[in-house]
Amino acid sequence: MSIIFFGISNESHIGRHINKWISIAGTPDIFSERDDHVIKYQPKLLEKYEVISIDEALKRYPDADVWITYNKASKALKAAKFLAIKLSPEKIHFLQADLEYRKGCSYLGHFISYGEKTFSLCTVSGRKANIKTEGSFHKRMEQWQDYTTKLIDDIRNERPNKCQNCHMLKYGFWDNTVKLTTLTLSSNRKGDACNFRCIYCFANKTLKRVKDEVDGPTTYEILQQLYEMSELDTDEFTIRFSNGEFCVNKYCDEMLDILLKTKWKIELVSNSSVYRESLATLMENGRIVKLITSLDAGTRETFQKIKRNDRFDKVVENLKRYPTSKTKLLLKYIFLEGVNDNEIDIDGFYEIVKEVSATVMFSSDLHYPYTEKMKELVLRIIKKAKADGIKVTNGNYLHPLDVKFVKENYESI
Repeated sequence: MSIIFFGISNESHIGRHINKWISIAGTPDIFSERDDHVIKYQPKLLEKYEVISIDEALKRYPDADVWITYNKASKALKAAKFLAIKLSPEKIHFLQADLEYRKGCSYLGHFISYGEKTFSLCTVSGRKANIKTEGSFHKRMEQWQDYTTKLIDDIRNERPNKCQNCHMLKYGFWDNTVKLTTLTLSSNRKGDACNFRCIYCFANKTLKRVKDEVDGPTTYEILQQLYEMSELDTDEFTIRFSNGEFCVNKYCDEMLDILLKTKWKIELVSNSSVYRESLATLMENGRIVKLITSLDAGTRETFQKIKRNDRFDKVVENLKRYPTSKTKLLLKYIFLEGVNDNEIDIDGFYEIVKEVSATVMFSSDLHYPYTEKMKELVLRIIKKAKADGIKVTNGNYLHPLDVKFVKENYESI
């Protein structure tokens, strides 16, 4: 079996690691690089190995296995995608980067959504693996890691598993080991609250129940435990808050104190009805990478009917006040038949989108597709958005037919 080593960061680095690499893959027949890098290593690398272009190497050794030498995952992944155009991906391996070719998805092994008594591994509706969990947050993390590691191994070896036949599962170059990069706090705990009572919200009963609850960790306590895990204090770790309204949480100030000390990226689902200076600081620093606000109306009257709250003007004022140049701001419009599916509201909503430089996010009842009237209004906004250079996207709660409708029309107009 012929062996090609691909990638040369520098000669001294290769010299330090070559013996270890040979013990892993075997002695290389040749080193290869992209065409524009080859000339730097003539006549021989380490006075021993010939360096030629990858195209020439594959001509000489058409059945060879190619081993990528880069240790940085992003660089190794880029190299793997480049090589996959030229040979079967099963022939591509990694000497240092913790990657492998297998079935996987962007959530698996990276993402965890914590509820009060369960955790889930993804956000795909009807597919979520809800696993019971208990104990301290550290213990729950261990349970997630054990479960996910076994799940990936089952997928790798084609054993029956929770993810099989999922439309998100596809072959690609994925991490070999489990490494948490995104944690979502999506279920409500004691201390969580919301100052709105939106007519479509399924969390009202939960918020009422947890108001006086004494069992289970608060969101603040979870943050405290996360902060103690130094291995997660990196800008490669993202925490998402969508459990009640963050700014009226009982422990909001204490949580903000922790967030200001970390390197984490933050994604926030907020009704934007309360202004917090510490949130503004996190936005200015580029720490809050995404803010999602469901406006759902373009008039005060409809807003009050949906939110059962009269803070329409305050929400718009805060959206203008927050420094979002480094934050992806998404304004969501959840269509409700007979309530906000009219031109006055959708046009008023779009004017606010333009004023605050946001992205339009469409959503609806997950189980029912858009009515013809709603489709007309979606097209109305898409046409305006394309003309104004404004992006349009889908929310998590949207019927599959409408996901397709929004995407196809946004791309074609």
